[in-house]
This record gives sequence, structure tokens and C-alpha cells, in this order.
Amino acid sequence: MTSVPTKLYHHHDHYQRGSNSKLLTTSMNTINTSDDMILMKVQRELGIIEKLCSTYGFVYCCHRDGRYFFHFSEYKNDIQQAKIGDVVEFETTIDKRKKKPVAVNIIPASSEIVGENRVEGTIAVVARLQQVQNEFPPFDFIPDGKVTYVKKGETYFLPYGLTDLQDSTVQVKVGDRVSFNVGQDRRTNQFFARNVVLLDQPIPSTSSTIKRYRGVISTMKDSFGFIEREDALKEIFFHITEFGPTATATMIQPGVEVEFDIQDRHNKEVASNIIILPKGTVEFDEIDKTPHIGRILQPLQNKLKKSENALAGRLIYDALEKKMSELPFGDRDRCGLYTLLDSDIVQFVIAKDKRDGMMRATQISLLDQSFLKSKEQRQIGIVIKLDTTIGGQIKYLSSDQIVSFRFSEVMKDNFQITEGDLLEFTLASNIINGDLPQAIRIKLIAKDSLTNINGHELRLMGIVERDANDARLERNGRSNEASETKQTNGNDTVSSSINNRQQEPGLIRYVHQSNESTIQYLSTNLSNTSALYYGDKVEFNITPGSKLALNVALIERNRVHGWIAILREGKGFIEQGTTMGSIEPVAFSMSSFTGDNIQVELGDEVEFSLRKISSRLVAENILKVSSTINNFYSILPTIHCGRVVTPVRMISNDECEVFGRIQKIADDGIPGECFTFSITGVKNKRVILLPNDSVTFSVAVGLDYSRRAVNIILENETRKGKVDTVKGQFGFIDFACEENKKIFFHNSEIESGIDLRAGDEVEFYAQYNLKSGKPCASRLRRVNNLQRPDRLITKLKSINFDENTRQKLVIIRQPRNADEKSKGFTSVRSERAPGVLIKAQN
Repeated sequence: MTSVPTKLYHHHDHYQRGSNSKLLTTSMNTINTSDDMILMKVQRELGIIEKLCSTYGFVYCCHRDGRYFFHFSEYKNDIQQAKIGDVVEFETTIDKRKKKPVAVNIIPASSEIVGENRVEGTIAVVARLQQVQNEFPPFDFIPDGKVTYVKKGETYFLPYGLTDLQDSTVQVKVGDRVSFNVGQDRRTNQFFARNVVLLDQPIPSTSSTIKRYRGVISTMKDSFGFIEREDALKEIFFHITEFGPTATATMIQPGVEVEFDIQDRHNKEVASNIIILPKGTVEFDEIDKTPHIGRILQPLQNKLKKSENALAGRLIYDALEKKMSELPFGDRDRCGLYTLLDSDIVQFVIAKDKRDGMMRATQISLLDQSFLKSKEQRQIGIVIKLDTTIGGQIKYLSSDQIVSFRFSEVMKDNFQITEGDLLEFTLASNIINGDLPQAIRIKLIAKDSLTNINGHELRLMGIVERDANDARLERNGRSNEASETKQTNGNDTVSSSINNRQQEPGLIRYVHQSNESTIQYLSTNLSNTSALYYGDKVEFNITPGSKLALNVALIERNRVHGWIAILREGKGFIEQGTTMGSIEPVAFSMSSFTGDNIQVELGDEVEFSLRKISSRLVAENILKVSSTINNFYSILPTIHCGRVVTPVRMISNDECEVFGRIQKIADDGIPGECFTFSITGVKNKRVILLPNDSVTFSVAVGLDYSRRAVNIILENETRKGKVDTVKGQFGFIDFACEENKKIFFHNSEIESGIDLRAGDEVEFYAQYNLKSGKPCASRLRRVNNLQRPDRLITKLKSINFDENTRQKLVIIRQPRNADEKSKGFTSVRSERAPGVLIKAQN
């Protein structure tokens, strides 16, 4: 409400209509003249009795900050009937003794002016019964009911209370037409509707024509809020009074499902006649019950960084026809309130919004395999303290460190946490508590899963960190083949060490009671196998005080799949295919293959065991297997253009890069996202890719939702270089390729039988040799020394042309001396007679 027209009133008191209506604004400390005292005697003030004592009291001025003393003799009515809070009018003067302003000529006054004209309007908000804490209402007390009316095109809202209804037995509703008087509180200048009378009620429609709407309360403030509608993708305003007198503030909370009518008030839709529905009545989505497995691409933001988008999360999953698709999700789509992180493997179902048809992921739950495939460090602790409403504290089993946790981070709700429970959790910083550590993603551990080691032998499981021969190999610097000899006895091949006295113990890494430890073992303690390899899962016995593992039994052989990435003269490197996120290449030699006459090419798939020699992975017992690369990746149909940023290359005999990078180039030439690639993604595996080469490629998505470049085709395979040296039937070209700056070529690869010499510029194709695997040049073609420069050719055309015979001179060979270095035709030429020999000049 902006204002109320003054024409609503027919009379005002002398306080407002007096000849001198100016309020006294002069500071009381500066009043020291008789003229000022005369002015104060004339000025009438409006105030409230603030305090009453035995013979005096105090009056508080309503319109300015002033508190005045008065004596009961100045009250011009029965002082026995005066009480605190009464509105009075008074004058001010100066006490002659104390020189301070005091109130005189005090008379009771009305605190409100009520206009005589009746105004017609409608009920906007139904008034409710409100309790006044003090004996009299404060100045700012405003009833919660509202009536509205229009005056000269302007809309006004006036508050009213239940006491303002002339007939308190009549129940009014929103939209009822009423008439009332406009009153103004002289203390606060606030306008109110008084003497409200119901004129007529709108004719209610039949129940068959009334459409009821449903929704869920999304936002709640002090006395109003918003409801998310079930029928439309928007929210609608509501006031708390629309719930009726029986609803309490504790019942009206976000998430409560309601049913309501829609009314148009001043061209705005508002909810009215709201009732609360049972939980589960309102459904926004159509849910497909088919479960899907996906990976989190974009987790939800921290609560301190609230996003404007309600569906800020993103996940990717394998849709129909092996095509990867993305789905959004929000905070309410999770099965629990525990933290979801990037790359988490989750299970979910797909929901379709009935209002706009939008698809999203819902009922999202974290799978246990996410912990197995990630590098997340899981801790174990015991609950030492609980808070029944928030969470509690966990103490590490391995140390005295204590961290806090919240019940919302517990991943399952089907058990109750009590003090003394063992919990598995991840440690993360809590931004709300100043980056203090906090336990998240909590799981309960059964107490019988930990074995008591007090004086008893334990049977534990672990992973081989180093096999029993690695230490000797590491010291001698020799391969496994050099330290072992093969003895053939009939059809059996037995591998024996040439020096058993040099055998060193192996190493097993295990975890017990959240403590990660290592223990040595000897090959003589193996029970069901003759050898162990790196990564093998084993079971063993350990006794208190013992430094060796006993009765070591193989549980699961660590067989790894991979692809031949680099091959050089019987040695090379393998790209691992089963290690999540690992880019460490595995060295191998052809002698480690199982079988005879093995033919291996780049990109072939193999299965092998691992050894760790000098912190370097080496492949053993290699077996060539059928290709399964298509089972690991789903290729997207779009073909992209790009350039090679980092190629697959061999840097030295012990160092290589089995993964390269290709940068996507948009149609407008702007560089985009980079994708990794390996030799398995190159169409022609013999071709050599170099930095800045232009290629075309497709994108493939793996089972772990990683993306890489495949179907890579080099757009222009022709290379250019200058011949460096020629040595008989072969030579070298200046061309930077891998670790060398020269590339080998054989004369059999030269086209047209041209003899190449040092300095000739040639075009060729750079490929890997099938036998040695080294880079070499093929299909060489000379591009210089084939003809004279254009300026000389033009001159020859104009000079060496005989008009009579129509013949011209053509140079078919450039002049050269025998030493092939000095220019030709430099010796002095002299005429000689036929048959006369000329002595050669030295």
C-alpha cells in the first residue's frame, strides 16, 4: 500500500489541523528563552503514559524521541483511572527549578482516527486469532488479515483483525465482498480497516466443475511460501492462512504434499483452500524400474555453493545399441545423503517428468565395485561417541586420531550405529568446519571379520609385491632367462636356478586391522605352486614374532591382458588392458612367449603374468590370445579431425610412451579437447605418427567410461627429408623419428631406379619394419636435381632453339666431375687435331 486518500476522512483533531502543526525539533538543551517557552505551551504533543509512580509519571512522545516527566496534578481527568499505555495529549514547558522540559495540561485522547465514509473491497487474507503478550498492543502490532480495494485506479491493502468484524459469528473467506471504514493510528500513521461488514459471498461452484491441484511445498518463509505444482513446471505462491486454523507451523514445512485451489488475485495466481495430503500422493515422474549402471561425471556441488540449476549433477551410462548417454540428476534423486564423488560407479533408474517429458536419473545408489576400481583410500575405525541427532566420533584403529562423522554419510539405513561399532570410511575435509577432517561414505564392518592375533597363528590374505627371484635379478642386473637354464627330460621342460644359494626372499603386502604391512616369504614355503608373480593373490600363515610367511598358497593368479604397443628387435612394451587408469608400460622379450615360432605384430593382444624388477614391470609367461579389443570399447559414430600432440614412441631402450594424445580440431580451426590413444586405435599400425600430423579419428567409450581416440587415419602419409648418407645398398635420411634424428632406407625402396646422393631431397613413407620393428623409409622419390631452375629453363627455351631445323637443346644430366663435389667443365678446353694425343694437365 502506497498511501490512503485523505478524502476518506471528514474530520481531524486539532492536533493535526491546528494553526501551528509543525513538530518541535529543537533540542531541549538549547531552549533558554521566553519565546521558546511560549511556543512549547502552544504546541500539543501526542504521547503514551509509559510509567506511573505514587505522585508522578512519565509520558513518551509518539512522533519524536522524547520522554517527559509529569505530575499527577497536570492530568486533567481522574488519575485513578489512568493506566500505562493510555494515549494522551499534552503540552511541554520548562521546569523553573531543574531547567528541564516537563509535560503539562495532560488530557486523555483517542489513538485512532476513523473515517466516516464506507469503502467496499474484498477479503485478500483471512484474519486469524493472535495473542498480544503485553497488556496493550505495541505500536507496530499489525493484524494478519488483509482487505483490498481500488481507488482511482490504485490498489490498496489494509490490515484488519478479528475484532474489526462487526459480526464475529460470520465466517469470511478469501474473495468475499465487504464494506469497512478506514482508520489511522495517530501513533504510527498506519492505516487499518475497521467495522468490516460482509456484503455478499461469491456463489460456490459445484464440486464437479472445481478443479483441484496438487503439489509439494518447495520453499517456506515466515508466513508464506511456494508450492511446486504437479501439473505444470512452475511454482505458485501461498500464504500460511490458506491452510485453515487447524494447521500449525510445524506441519507446514518443505516437502509436505498438498492439494489446493488456484485463484487470480490482481493478475497473479495464488494457492487457496490448501489441505495436507498423505506422503506419496503427489507424483511428478513416470519411473522406469529397469536398473542401469553408470558413472558420475559431475557430482553435486557443496551445500555452501548452491547451484541455480536443481539438476546440477551429471552421469553417463551405456544406453541402447552401445551408445553412451548423459542424464542429469538432483539432490532428491539420491538414495542417501552420503557424498558422491567424480567417477563413482552407481546404479539408478530413469525417471521421465510428466510435466515436460525431461529424462533424469533417480534412485541413485553407490556400488561397492566403485571402491575396488578407484584409488580411494579407505580407513577403519571404531565409534567412541554418538550424538543422537547429528552423528558422532570415530577413532582410528591404527592411531589415536579422532574424526567426526554425520549420520547422513552412512551408506545404508538398515542398521543402527552404536558405540563400539567398526566402520569403514573415507577421510575428507569439511569446508563448513574450516577444512577439518570428516568421515564420509561410511560402511559398517562385521566384528567377526577381524581376527584376534593375541598369541594365535593367523591365516591372512595378501598380494605378492615381489617374487622370490626379483632381489637376485635386481642385484645382478640380469634377466630371468640368464639366471635359469632349461633342462629337457622327454617331453617335460624343467626350469631350475643355476645358483640357488643366491635366491632372495619374496615380499607379500597385506592389510590387517587397518594396518598395511609387508612380510617376506621363500619359494620353499610355497604349497600349491612352483612360482609366484607380481600381483598374485595368496593366502599364508603368520605367527607372532615371525618374519616369514608360512604355507603360502596361491588363491588367484594375476593374469593381465594387454596389447603389443612397441616392438624392437625381439623386445618391446605392452599396453596394459585391465589396470584401471594405469599408464605404466610393461617390458617384454620374445623369449618370454609360450610356444614356438610365435609371430607377433603391433596391436596383437596377449595375456601374461607380471614381475617387478628394479621397480620396473616385466611380462612373463606371455600367451598370444584372440583379440577382444572390441569388447572393451563402444565406438561413437561421429568422425572428428585432429592433430597429433604426443605420439606413441620409444624414447630409449628402457623408456617409452605407449599412450599418445590427439587434439580435436573444430570445423572453424579452433583446437578442442584432447584424447589419449594407443597403437590399438591406429588403422594402419605400421604407419608412424609424429607431432602436428593431421588425422581423422573416432571417439570410443570404455567399460570404465574412459574415452580415447580410435580408427585413427593419417591424412597425408608422404614425408619429406634430405638424404644424409648413402652406404652401398642402404642409406639414411635426415628425419626426426622417435629417439633418432635419421631414418633408414634401402635402395630397393627407391622408385624408378634413381641413384640417390647425399643432399638430395626426397619424398617417402615412414613405416615400421615388419622384421625389426624399427622405423624405415619406403617408396622413395627424389624431388630435386631433376631439372634446372625455372629461370634457366626459360633462358634455354629462348636460346637453344633452331628456327630452321626446329630443334632445341635439352639438358638430361647436370654436369658433374668424377669426385661429385666440384663443378663440371672447369678445366681449360683446347682444340686438338684428330689423332693427336694431348698430355693431361695436373
